[in-house]
Amino acid sequence: MLAMITTLLTFYVSQNNIITLLIAIEILLLTVTVKIIYIGGIYNDIEGTIYALFIIILAGAESAIGLSLLVSYYRLRGKVTSIL
Repeated sequence: MLAMITTLLTFYVSQNNIITLLIAIEILLLTVTVKIIYIGGIYNDIEGTIYALFIIILAGAESAIGLSLLVSYYRLRGKVTSIL
């Protein structure tokens, strides 16, 4: 719970830095994934692990797409800020 609150606080504080926002979203997804794996381990449930693997795959795809958009925006404008 503390990791989720810290991530959301980081997300709120760094609203003008897009890279920090993407990192905060990734940490939030990782926190949720670890909790799902932990709860699945407690109840000896394989579906929780499969769902967590799906979340990790989606987070990786989201990171790749977000970084490619940032790189192309930087090449176009010369700077990257969320205040357009």
